[in-house]
Amino acid sequence: MNVLIFEDEKHTATRLIKLLKKYDSKINVLDVIGSVKHGIDWYRNNPFPDLVFQDILLNDGNCFEIFEKVKVEIPVIFTTAYNEFALQSFKLNSIDYIVKPYDFQDIKKALDKFKNFRKMFIAPENELLKSIIQSKNPETKKRFLVKLGDKFSSVKSKDIAWFMYDEGVTFAFTFENTRFPVNYSVDQLSELLDADNFFQINRKYILNFESIRNIHTYFNSRLKLEIVPKPEEDLVVSRERVKDFKAWLDR
Repeated sequence: MNVLIFEDEKHTATRLIKLLKKYDSKINVLDVIGSVKHGIDWYRNNPFPDLVFQDILLNDGNCFEIFEKVKVEIPVIFTTAYNEFALQSFKLNSIDYIVKPYDFQDIKKALDKFKNFRKMFIAPENELLKSIIQSKNPETKKRFLVKLGDKFSSVKSKDIAWFMYDEGVTFAFTFENTRFPVNYSVDQLSELLDADNFFQINRKYILNFESIRNIHTYFNSRLKLEIVPKPEEDLVVSRERVKDFKAWLDR
C-alpha cells in the first residue's frame, strides 16, 4: 500500500511512519510533504497513492487550498490538533479524522476503516470488470447436438452454411447439404453464433460467411446473394440490414 503523508512537523511525521510500519511493515511511504505548494506540485506530477494522511494546518496555509487546486479522488485520513475542521474534512474523501496527539490504536482504527472501505468498492468493481469482459467476449456456440433417426451426432457451427426459419421451425443446412432442425429461433441464433462468421440477413436466414459466392444489387436498395448449398428461393438481404451487412463484409 502506497501512502502519502502531509505533515509540517518532522518529529510528528517520523512517529506516524513508525506507527504505520507497526501496523503493516509493507506500507510504503512515498513522501512527507509540509506545505500547500509542495502538495499541489506533488499531485500534479505523480501518480496518486492508495491513501493520504493529511495534516490540515501546513506551514504555508491549510490543506483545503490543495483540494481547491487539484481534484484528489483518493481516500484521505485527516490529522490535526484541532476539532474545528472536522465538518469541512468530511465533505471531501475523508475516511477518518484523527485529533493529535494520536496513538497506535487511533492509527489502527483508521487503517482498518480504510481496508473495509476498499473491500466494499473493489469487489463490485471486479465483478463489473468481469461482466464487461464477458460482454465484450461472449461465449459463442461451437456446435449443435443433432438427432437423425435413432442416432445422435454433434455438428460444428463452422460446418453449417446457413440457418433458415420455416413454418415455425429453424433448420440448419451444412455445407454437405444435410438439413436438421435446431431448437433455437433465428434471433436467438444471431446472439449465440460467432458474429465474425455468421450474419442474419433478414428475419428468415442466417448465413455463414464461407457460404457466400456472389453478391448482386437488387431493387429497393437491397442485395441478392448466391450461396452454397443453393436454397430453393432467392436469398435477399433486407433493406434495413444492408448497411450492417456491408460493414460485416468489410471487417
